[in-house]
Amino acid sequence: MRTARRVGVGLIAALALGTATPAFADELGPHYYEGELKFWTESNSTIMNIQDKGNDHWVKAEYYRVAHPDNKLTLWNKGGPNGPKDNDGNKGTVESGKASEIFKARGTVSRNNLPDWHTDWFSS
Repeated sequence: MRTARRVGVGLIAALALGTATPAFADELGPHYYEGELKFWTESNSTIMNIQDKGNDHWVKAEYYRVAHPDNKLTLWNKGGPNGPKDNDGNKGTVESGKASEIFKARGTVSRNNLPDWHTDWFSS
């Protein structure tokens, strides 16, 4: 009787796992703006990266996370293209902490006393 119960439980567990769909988020990017910046997500869209590719302006990534969908977050990169490396060794790149999934983002070039340049908003 115990063997039959174990087989039954094992069969139910196997069926449940076999029909489950993995919950992996699509990564955003990489996206670029006019040779000035590059931004992308990694780790199932839980980490935002912004890389400065130009020499004249600060850049930032503006993005939204699933945990707080009404709060726009900003990740600044003021180090320039020769600034520090991120955890993956990308030179001139700033990376956010790991948190809930990022579902919408854009890159921005900050121009002193002029309107900023923005990419389109991209969604996962």
